[in-house]
Amino acid sequence: MAVRRLENTEKRLDRSPEVKTLYQGTIHQYLDKEYVHKVSDPSRDDKAWYLPHFPIVRPDKSTTKVRIVFDALATFKGTSLNQSIHQGPKLQRELPDVLLRFRRNPVALICDISEMYLQIKIAAEDRCFFRFLWRDLHTEQMPEVYEFERVVFVLRF
Repeated sequence: MAVRRLENTEKRLDRSPEVKTLYQGTIHQYLDKEYVHKVSDPSRDDKAWYLPHFPIVRPDKSTTKVRIVFDALATFKGTSLNQSIHQGPKLQRELPDVLLRFRRNPVALICDISEMYLQIKIAAEDRCFFRFLWRDLHTEQMPEVYEFERVVFVLRF
């Protein structure tokens, strides 16, 4: 399933050279920042999970026009990663609650955390569940296996 989805993503990227360059650049940034690493021997881990990925293009955005989305809803043999991981409690406050707090406190602080999820490390024993295939757009080569070391933002709905 992951190989087939990689091939579809590569075909889609071939239709748009600008998106292709930005997508490839994002993967290279992940490697440079050590958010991901290449798995040297993927055959020794039979419980691994491979996340398919695809681009989301937002030409109206000035900063991130192309974002890579990893599809945790993708199923293989009737199971998806979303069905297998514990989501935990919702940590964001509801907007009405936030607005009501302004009545008590006249000052508020906000911030935008760059690559927020990618700042959190994944436990070494859980990294095999966050793998993906990539061959740097060299479609004649066999895909290589990469593994996230940091929490990846995945498609969850």
